[in-house]
Amino acid sequence: MEATLLVDTSFLGDVLCAEPLVRAAKQQFGGPLDFLTSTGGAGMLAGHPDIRELLVYDKRGAQRGLGGLLRMAKTLRAKHYARVFCSHRSWRTAMLLRLSGIPERVCFENASGASLYTRRVPYPKELHEIERNLALIGGGSWQRPRIFPTAAECARAASLVPDFGFVAVAPGSIWATKRWPEEHYAALVQNLVAAGQRVVILGGPDDLELGNCISAPGVLNLCGQTNLRESYAVLERAACLVTNDSSPMHMGVAADIPVVAIYCSTIPAFGFSPRGPRDLVLEVLGLECRPCGIHGHSTCPEKHFDCGKKTTVQSVLTAVLERL
Repeated sequence: MEATLLVDTSFLGDVLCAEPLVRAAKQQFGGPLDFLTSTGGAGMLAGHPDIRELLVYDKRGAQRGLGGLLRMAKTLRAKHYARVFCSHRSWRTAMLLRLSGIPERVCFENASGASLYTRRVPYPKELHEIERNLALIGGGSWQRPRIFPTAAECARAASLVPDFGFVAVAPGSIWATKRWPEEHYAALVQNLVAAGQRVVILGGPDDLELGNCISAPGVLNLCGQTNLRESYAVLERAACLVTNDSSPMHMGVAADIPVVAIYCSTIPAFGFSPRGPRDLVLEVLGLECRPCGIHGHSTCPEKHFDCGKKTTVQSVLTAVLERL
């Protein structure tokens, strides 16, 4: 039976936005379906019932450089895939798939190295990223992405946060200009506690110091204590999530809880914003310098970071309390 490969080795949020493509491709092609992703992406997609095998391309670690690319191409070639759909638009991925020998290779027409694919489809900028990814196999409407934690991961989440109905706060992002200011998050947490709300802070190991800085007495800081699927299982128990334009935002959407997303240097028009009926995007409109890039920067190019500082604590607090 012919096997299909999906590929996205980019950021965690991008990988999660490719998850609905997994289900759609499985339904359309029927045969075995594998997914090539990054080490982090594998943590997001592990346990997916429609994925036969998760292949990890550690392009910044053990498989970095030309040697790693050639080894990965050899691995893919040995699996004799009939087709591959790639939602990642990088030159390195294009070269990898060209060397894999897969006869049908589909990408977006604006991908780097698009000429190395056998078929290119339009990248409809006006659509959500989930809908854009579905366009690779013919189209489809937006649907909530899914994550599949194990029973053990759900049990650990329940042991860490036994009660439901708390406010989850995810303050991190790898891009500094996508992070609402630390002092704003700290003030929000203090105001939520003063309003009688239970607060749980979520993040990876790199967010531990940030979590400690914004925490307050009675707040549970889980930064660095949970893997991705355990964090998701914690979010399933929450009443609301406050986060930046980052991977936790997409995890909150997957958990089907209200998401208050604070956009700083990026904009919802890029196609990654939450779309649930109870979700809300807060942003500063009318800044000529915004957006300053599709991802973000280590510092504000204009030195003022108005896109972050001018979203007030009160506006976020009000949005959260309204959703509770």
